[in-house]
Amino acid sequence: MYRPKILHIATGGTIAMAKGEDGSLAPIESNEDLLKMVPEIDGFAQVHTIRLSSFDSADLSPPFWLDLARVIHEEYENYDGFVVSHGTDTMAYSAAALSYILQELDKPVVLTGSQIAIGVIGSDGKRNLVNAFRVATSDIAEVMVVFGSKIIRGVRARKISAFSLEAFESINENAIGEIGLQLRFSKSRATRRAGRRLLYTPAMEPSVGLVTIHPGLRGEVLEYMVDHHEGVILLGYGTGNIPVREEDSLVSVVKAATQKGKPVVVGTQCVLGSTNLSLYKVGKNVMNAGAIPSVDMTPEAALVKLMWVLGQTKDLSRVESMMMKSYCGEISKQLELTCHV
Repeated sequence: MYRPKILHIATGGTIAMAKGEDGSLAPIESNEDLLKMVPEIDGFAQVHTIRLSSFDSADLSPPFWLDLARVIHEEYENYDGFVVSHGTDTMAYSAAALSYILQELDKPVVLTGSQIAIGVIGSDGKRNLVNAFRVATSDIAEVMVVFGSKIIRGVRARKISAFSLEAFESINENAIGEIGLQLRFSKSRATRRAGRRLLYTPAMEPSVGLVTIHPGLRGEVLEYMVDHHEGVILLGYGTGNIPVREEDSLVSVVKAATQKGKPVVVGTQCVLGSTNLSLYKVGKNVMNAGAIPSVDMTPEAALVKLMWVLGQTKDLSRVESMMMKSYCGEISKQLELTCHV
């Protein structure tokens, strides 16, 4: 029986740790040692391994995403699928980055990790790793996060718990699959299709800032972020509301930024829902100042997307058009249509 060829790319994280003789957690010596802990994978997949890095995912930065995408691009024709073991803290950012850089996939790219080190009793790492390889041998053809019982589109994944073994959730759309007695996939998943050609766009502008609006935030903070970055994500209240009272107003800063050709994208602090800058006056004011709504993108997907878009163009009108377009399911179809009405 043919066993699909899967490339395992190890990047570190909790999943790749075990207890040493002194009882402290330390990285597992090699990918092979990690995979020896899940021998059942050998029964359904031919696995080759690459260790790209070995550090806490909190230390990741945009150049790492380019390295990870480059490895997948270089090995793309040699494998039937890819599994990336990754730390949980920034996994959603990496999944979003791969989703933008690697489009028109005709094979699966799966990210997974664990809350408990794989070498510790009760670890979720073995289950997550086995399930990631199961999904990597399936007919899905997109970037995904496989964690706990969920299969989540890369641009919809968000870590919602530092405690639960179901640490990730699919935001603003249902998960594209679930894991129970068997794998169950939704009809909305992208599947393998012969003749599809990988679209590889490895350009990122890392100089993008993110500011969360809060009572008492001073305009000088946003001015500093605008002055020192090529673009800024603002997480407003509710549907994207921003303070407009003169002593608290940030609208003038947004207007000054857009006049300089620097995009300001306004999202929401709410976990669920979409921006609607035309609903309230405080939203209309920031929209009239030139802000771009993030629609229903997660903060992770919006931040990484702005980096990716600015890697393609610095023209503000083109940036706005690209930010409002859904490339890999990061914006709901009905909302994307509304954006362009």
